[in-house]
Amino acid sequence: MPRGAMIDLHYGAVLRPDWSSEMVRAPHPADGSPVFTVHESLARQAASDPRYSAEPLLLLHGVGNSGAVWGPVLSSVAALGPVSAPTISPELLAGGTDDRDEAVARLVEWLAELAPPPWRLVGHSMGGVLTGLILRSHPESVSNAVLLNSPLPGTVRRLRTRDTLDRNGRALLAMKGLAQITQFGRPRLPRFLRGAELAVVRTGLRGFVHDPAALDGRVISRAILRSRTTDGIDFLRLARELPPWEAEPFASRPVTVILGDDDPLIPVSDRGDVAVSYPAADIQVVADCGHFVHLEHPGSTLDLMTRFYSKIAAA
Repeated sequence: MPRGAMIDLHYGAVLRPDWSSEMVRAPHPADGSPVFTVHESLARQAASDPRYSAEPLLLLHGVGNSGAVWGPVLSSVAALGPVSAPTISPELLAGGTDDRDEAVARLVEWLAELAPPPWRLVGHSMGGVLTGLILRSHPESVSNAVLLNSPLPGTVRRLRTRDTLDRNGRALLAMKGLAQITQFGRPRLPRFLRGAELAVVRTGLRGFVHDPAALDGRVISRAILRSRTTDGIDFLRLARELPPWEAEPFASRPVTVILGDDDPLIPVSDRGDVAVSYPAADIQVVADCGHFVHLEHPGSTLDLMTRFYSKIAAA
């Protein structure tokens, strides 16, 4: 198969086989945190794609990850526009204050140093919550938003109130355990996980991924575990501390919500809550998919994003 060929028909397949070599890591100009983009030559090539728009695409990661978790799809998303995947630390959002609006304003200012707004935001999991907060308090900075497996009001209520022993609660506990284990072990993790090590990690991912056995081993090794994130526990605390937001109106911007039908953290049964905060949102459900829709079904994710942006352009 030629270099860069699309492999989008199978679960867990990567869209570009050479994705890890097409990614560039650079320091954020404000705090030196890792920002992931694509090689300049690939960016120039992507600019000729008919789907390309010059409007910046910012990809916001979830709890326990960093911008590196977008690595497997980064070079494919570049066909849609200039793309950056920054690493957001809990310290950036906490900053010694409990004022959520101030924290979001600080995040907007930090993102603006990467690319001038307005942006197209793509938020996975907790990154989707942050996207929603930016939509509400700084609508002028956002053209549209894609929310991938993003916590819906019902999920946020569970995060804030308790850890249960239902499937959602077990996934939260597994997330905490994985965050601590990988944070402790990451300096010694090999470049590739093989054999028993990879089997243990796949078992741990069973709480998040519909079929961990089918997920590409390089995605696990290079995107999930080598993400080099800040402490995921701090993000969970932050999620619990967010004031109630489900009853507050959001800006009238085009939004699409993409959910996995087998996501234990964001049950698809919660999708009725989307209308509370995003009355005009399109809701797409991907079959046989857990919490990482962009890693488990990258072809479907890119296709849904392409349709969304095409619909906006045609309006």
